[in-house]
Amino acid sequence: MPTDSGIGSGRFEQPGVWVRRVVANLAVSMFRRRLAETKAVARLARRARLTVPELSAEDAEFWAAVRSLPRRQSQVIALRYLEDRPVSEIAEILGTAEGTVKKHLHDGRRALARRLRIEEDEA
Repeated sequence: MPTDSGIGSGRFEQPGVWVRRVVANLAVSMFRRRLAETKAVARLARRARLTVPELSAEDAEFWAAVRSLPRRQSQVIALRYLEDRPVSEIAEILGTAEGTVKKHLHDGRRALARRLRIEEDEA
């Protein structure tokens, strides 16, 4: 008996077969999507490796010291000095108050000065 939806009666005579087919199609789609994502990430990684310049010994020492800071301090220092972002943008990016960013920036600078043995007058 024909239906108003235009779907023939033969398609739903074996609903288990239909469900398995849908599951198989979804699995293949997910596999293809993940494969495409993996290839895209690999392309970006290759491109990123090609564009990163070599650091001088002084720069390498500085960024190693930044990485040794507590996470939030290192994030604030990197955003401020690597990306030259103002305090207001850093606060927005990290989802925190500007005063908190200023505190992390202050504490991070002091810790870096100690670790790199820089006189606080120079900093």
